[in-house]
Amino acid sequence: MVQGERADSMTVISSFLFGIVFLGSAGYFGLGIYRTWGVIAQGKGFEDHRFDQLPQRIWRTIIDSTFQPKMFRDFVPAFIHALIFWGFILVSIGTLETVVSGFYSKFNFSWILGDGFFYGSFLRSQDLANAWVGFAILYAIVRRITKASKRISSLGAESQKDAYYVLTWIFALVFTASLSLGARAYAGMLPEAPLGLSRLITSVSTLGLISSEGAWHSFDQVIWWAHVGVFCSFLVYLPTSKHQHFIWAVPNLFFRTSRARGRLRPMDLEDETAESFGVAKPTELSWKQLLDGFTCVECGRCQEVCPAYQTGKPLDPRKIAHDLKYSLLDDVKAQNDKEHTAQPLTDGFVKADEYWSCTTCGACMEACPLGIEHIPAIVDMRRYKTLTEGEFPSELNQTFKNLETNFTPWSGVSHATRADWSKDQNVTTFAENSDVEYCFWVGCAGSFDERYQKVSKSIVKILQAANISFSILGTEEKCNGDTARRLGNEYLAQMSIQENIQTMQKYKIKKIVTGCPHCFNTIRNEYPDFGFEAEVIHHSELIEDLLKHGKIKAKDVPADQSSITYHDSCYLGRHNEVYEEPRETLKALGAELKEMEKNKKDGMCCGAGGGRMWMEETIGDRVNEVRAEQAIDTGASTVAVACPFCMTMMQDGVKAKGQAEGVTVKDVSEIVAENLI
Repeated sequence: MVQGERADSMTVISSFLFGIVFLGSAGYFGLGIYRTWGVIAQGKGFEDHRFDQLPQRIWRTIIDSTFQPKMFRDFVPAFIHALIFWGFILVSIGTLETVVSGFYSKFNFSWILGDGFFYGSFLRSQDLANAWVGFAILYAIVRRITKASKRISSLGAESQKDAYYVLTWIFALVFTASLSLGARAYAGMLPEAPLGLSRLITSVSTLGLISSEGAWHSFDQVIWWAHVGVFCSFLVYLPTSKHQHFIWAVPNLFFRTSRARGRLRPMDLEDETAESFGVAKPTELSWKQLLDGFTCVECGRCQEVCPAYQTGKPLDPRKIAHDLKYSLLDDVKAQNDKEHTAQPLTDGFVKADEYWSCTTCGACMEACPLGIEHIPAIVDMRRYKTLTEGEFPSELNQTFKNLETNFTPWSGVSHATRADWSKDQNVTTFAENSDVEYCFWVGCAGSFDERYQKVSKSIVKILQAANISFSILGTEEKCNGDTARRLGNEYLAQMSIQENIQTMQKYKIKKIVTGCPHCFNTIRNEYPDFGFEAEVIHHSELIEDLLKHGKIKAKDVPADQSSITYHDSCYLGRHNEVYEEPRETLKALGAELKEMEKNKKDGMCCGAGGGRMWMEETIGDRVNEVRAEQAIDTGASTVAVACPFCMTMMQDGVKAKGQAEGVTVKDVSEIVAENLI
């Protein structure tokens, strides 16, 4: 709101009253923030990397908070939100003038900007911003009522009411600001400026009943106090509403992890003071995880992309973030009211079918415009159930037994046969030859799964064609730890991790190439937490580089196989941002690449991540079948993958859809190896 001189209309008494109202509401606002932060601070401080890379953090926070790029994947609501947001920023500058003039009535920004062009431009910006924010809010309200998306219509009644409250408050704020601006323009209290929108809104709102300057002065004073009342009541309401994300969004964006999204924090299993491992109560979460809960605006963008939710599972990432906050508030209530018993977070607010449905694909975190990190909280709940209570889906008993006794989640195999696939491949083990450039980390699937053994052989063929020296660890290689970690069994995971690290340090391994994104992610992003670092590359990256630099040559794929769609592995794509390399390889072979509607950052999980590969899927539709149908709908004759889990799930999905004869599922390396010159 823009202030002009009010002569004697703003008396010392009115300034005193304004001071009481404003300072009281501002103080209550500050107290609300202080209390909320005190609650958030009850979380553990085990996040040790939230203050690193400060220049990058600051720049990334400015870009994401100002331009909100993630929101524009859904253009219409994002555009409306942007109009409201950017307009509100402009209006807030006018509100600053309101506050100062409340204490000293003769103040306005012309003291700083002068009475000419700059102050006139400021007035025009307020005239325009008030109007566009008002119309954008009216459109948003009408759209919510008449054409709400599923993610909005599925909100609870309280959240719906809160949204309407806040929208109404902001509308009242800009409407009263516009009326006051128009009134003062009619009263001659402002320098010459074409304030057409404010004049029009004011004239229509007053029905043309005000004509004299004195009446406009009086009307302005009434509207000014109405504007102050709206502003101060909004300050009082905001710290307790779901729209307190206005307060916490920027800090939450700033404190986002700088590490790869696919990384899980390690646990100190030797902590003798720990009463339990994992998270059962909200105070066992980190302060950042609790901040996530208070930052969530319940927009539902995470829900909209979650493969579990979209296939009828009970998991809703929005509810998970919501539950982090309300579980903590329930716990605080129990601390203050001895007659109240708090519900646990795990198996209280969040049920078992919710946290066990997660594929840890990262779609929720990719979609969230506020930097909320859902996966670590979900895995922490699994850790509690697995490590502390020993409760997990029954089918995982065999998986954990296999990992403990045979160093692989695969059943019906022997560790002694881990390197049998390499017979007649002219492949050496490190025990036989450690003077090589690369360790080819084969992984459990590449070693034991009959179908993916063909991929291992294709990778070998390509490495040999490029004259790259490499060896495998053979029976000295054990499961990388991904499956156990994401199923909550940190004990088994760390056992494998430590043994693998000892082996690789023994051979002084510095470069690793692997055909499995889960091995790739774990060794690259999580092994450094345990003291081992190496250059880790996925086979799709290495192959693309070899083709680009002419170290291998390949002919175009046959015409009847040239129509290809590529399925992005979550742990290669979203978690590690390897999107283009597999596609560039396919294009280099003359493939006609047909993208699925959901691809790259927006790609859909195959359903196997997060240990779901080893669990039954009994609720809703099967994720892999939904994804396979999306691939089939492209009309491509080949579905290209770059992950053993994706290979299995997509093959099963294509078969379930009755397309096993017409659609072939192949790894990128197989397509290249088949066409090497």
